[in-house]
Amino acid sequence: MPRRNQAVVLSEQAAFAHNAEADDDSRLDLFYPKDGTAELDYPYTVLNDRELTTVRARAATRFLTLLTDARGRRALKKDGFRTADGKVSEPVAQAAGGRTPQPYAVTPSPGPSAREVEAALGMWTITVQSARLNTVVDASASMSDPVPGRPGESRMDVTKASLRQALSRFNAGDEIGLWEFSTELDGDRDYRELVATRRLGARTPDGTGQRAELAAAFDALKPLPEGSTGLYDTTLAAYKKAQETFVRGKFNAVVMLTDGANQDPGSISRGALVKELKRLVDPDRPVPLIAIAVGPDADQAACREIAQATGGSAQQVNDPAQINTAMLKAIVAAGESGAG
Repeated sequence: MPRRNQAVVLSEQAAFAHNAEADDDSRLDLFYPKDGTAELDYPYTVLNDRELTTVRARAATRFLTLLTDARGRRALKKDGFRTADGKVSEPVAQAAGGRTPQPYAVTPSPGPSAREVEAALGMWTITVQSARLNTVVDASASMSDPVPGRPGESRMDVTKASLRQALSRFNAGDEIGLWEFSTELDGDRDYRELVATRRLGARTPDGTGQRAELAAAFDALKPLPEGSTGLYDTTLAAYKKAQETFVRGKFNAVVMLTDGANQDPGSISRGALVKELKRLVDPDRPVPLIAIAVGPDADQAACREIAQATGGSAQQVNDPAQINTAMLKAIVAAGESGAG
């Protein structure tokens, strides 16, 4: 059974049989290719007719007659089969989920909204290619700031909810990992790997699924009370890691979420970072960096310059709840530029 908005090749009769018992939410819509399609037929042949007894031979002949007479044709139509002439029966096609006449013409309806197109294109990119994303989340103190219009919710709270929503869009073949960053999280490093990048359908030795492990890690994210934003060193490390673990045939990318500007005085400079990223870019192993600047304090100019150096793009959101949509926009932009 296909999931929502998926296609499956099946016979008209199979669709008819399914829809006869399906509710409105699980009914199939049947479409006939305009340039032709394979046709199923059911040849009737009496086998070993020389060895059949007279009674059996007559029974076979009578059964063939039954299938081709008016009563038999009515029975076949009732169960969703076409008649011997191959012509479509409008009630059969309609019950199977198709429209008649086929190919059908309809009055043009209003087109999808820009947001719906972006969502569809983004899902097309990650569905066709499959995705390998390393998600890097800002855990600096400013992520505890409240979100306007969302009483009792911090930037981190809303970010986590948006990440969980985004996670639901990916399937078992997609590979997702998670880092967090601030300053000096792991010794002198500003970043720390929380969940290694693996297939969402994979399981750890203790039996925990990757999807469940990521969801738990999202829930456990907390801003560090004294943490600053170590954006530049983290960006370089995450990009290098993504290139080292590049997987062909997938949409490889780094997704950076930050609500501030680089605050690590001992880090690489922005100019040096951009220069190094450009040097590391390999057209044969494209890894666009998707930077999402969250809130008014995020350094949008730095995010844009860093992302563009890798063939990626930057998105700015005022509300962390928009992160999900921003990710799709960035995936589409990367696909259009050929970075994916």
